[in-house]
Amino acid sequence: MYLGLDVSKNTLDCCLNKDGFFYACKIRNNEKGFEKLKAWLDGHGCDETLHCCCEATGNYYEAAAEYLAAHYKMSVENPRKIKAYAVSELKRSKNDKQDAKTIAEFCEEKSRKLKTWKPKNQTEKELQSITRYIARLKQQKASETVKMQTASDNIKDLIGETIDYLGSKIKEAEGRLKTYINQNPELKQKAANLTTIPGIGIQTAAIIMAALSGNNDFKTAKQFTAYLGLDPAEYKSGTSVKGKDRISKVGDCITRAALFSPAIVAYRIGTFPRLVANMRQNGKHIMQILTAIMRKLAVVAYTLHKTNTTFEKQRHTRIQQKAA
Repeated sequence: MYLGLDVSKNTLDCCLNKDGFFYACKIRNNEKGFEKLKAWLDGHGCDETLHCCCEATGNYYEAAAEYLAAHYKMSVENPRKIKAYAVSELKRSKNDKQDAKTIAEFCEEKSRKLKTWKPKNQTEKELQSITRYIARLKQQKASETVKMQTASDNIKDLIGETIDYLGSKIKEAEGRLKTYINQNPELKQKAANLTTIPGIGIQTAAIIMAALSGNNDFKTAKQFTAYLGLDPAEYKSGTSVKGKDRISKVGDCITRAALFSPAIVAYRIGTFPRLVANMRQNGKHIMQILTAIMRKLAVVAYTLHKTNTTFEKQRHTRIQQKAA
């Protein structure tokens, strides 16, 4: 049996796929609602083999996923995968009830390929919460800064006050992040390792640690770069379609964006000379080079995080000398 859940802030639309028949119910997205759902599932004879699935929609799904994961198999999937499945099935209608049914059908068809979701521990939750909040504050500040350029004189002072306020909150949040990491020995050691990479500061290290925690149990660095959307995506078919190769951008945009500034630093100080030289020889422009450095930083960060080691700049320099 398979259960599809369409999640919103206040409610959960649920659809149970049982032997080809579909049963629907709607509950509140809270503890009492979860208990009501459990009783409803028990009434349909569901046991621990029930496979539940929902989309990763902000953090609204987390409480329901944690509750269901304690009783059944739980999977949380990228909304783009389920949307693509709906398109492939020529779904014409879209509403919460229909979406829950689509997710239940998706869960049945892809069951063998879906990963079992595991709840984050409290440390991982706190780290992710703080890093995401800082990212939102920075986005808001950037938005207000853009508005300032075209704002009328009558409101420029108000926008300036907003920018100053957001700046103060960013500093305060960054201070709390640093304190939280220093109070946790394991996080402190991991962050110390990551910050040995040129251009990686404590905030970027925290974002990387959050991306590598919890359910993101990557077996290889290639899986991690794919998760960040830094994997190459070809667009070619036959002899007539020859699009430019780009990165997929399917994945964690917060971590991907956090690697851009470190990539600029690494480019300026020559952290990866062989990589840059090879790309220049192949006629790549600056943005392609920076993207490749972002991917290289992600690979190095993954390796240091998994092996609990520090960055060795001489090792990369030695590789360059051998290649010369």
